[in-house]
Amino acid sequence: MGNDFKFELKNILNQGIIKRNPVFVLAIALTPLLAVSDTLDKAIWLGMTVLFIMVLVNLVVSIFKSKLSEEFVTIFTIAFVAFFVTIAEMIIQVRNIAIYQELGIYLPLTAVSGLILQRALTFSKQNNVIKSVIDGFSYGFGYLVALVIVTIIRIVISTGSITLFNVPLRLFDNIYSFDLANTAFGALLIIGLILGAFKTFQQRGDSEWLNLQRLHNL
Repeated sequence: MGNDFKFELKNILNQGIIKRNPVFVLAIALTPLLAVSDTLDKAIWLGMTVLFIMVLVNLVVSIFKSKLSEEFVTIFTIAFVAFFVTIAEMIIQVRNIAIYQELGIYLPLTAVSGLILQRALTFSKQNNVIKSVIDGFSYGFGYLVALVIVTIIRIVISTGSITLFNVPLRLFDNIYSFDLANTAFGALLIIGLILGAFKTFQQRGDSEWLNLQRLHNL
């Protein structure tokens, strides 16, 4: 595998996780995030589901894109997203019925996720299998990471504590907790603040990189 190809794959991986994070940069697929980011278990299960579906859908679309007409690709993609969501639902229902019930309507709604369809119909339709799988993993993992970060912040701010690996950690007294963080509005506010901070750091990083390039060219 050539250095150029490795660099390209690394760049694809970096795009979905950091540079174009679905939540903190693109601000898409926020509705389920607002609904399930009140507990870590729900956040992780939904995030893993999105990751699982994105990788498989990108894989399938990249394999069959050359065999399908332009008009049929969209229908094909939606059908396979729905199929993989159904498989994911059955797996979660068997593995953890309580989580399946708590996720409720937001699990089947993954079938019409703008994030999944957008990456499959724009990237995978034009790229090979390896790049498509990496892209699916990148954006899926980026969504999972964002979901977990928002959930942890919400739980800590609203309760003053968090349980990690079955170990309860008290960070500050409950009297200083902020109950608004436990609502959908509070979650949206947290996402907005993180999105702003993320954008600021990105712009600063881009500015520093440009300055280094100028110095290098002197």
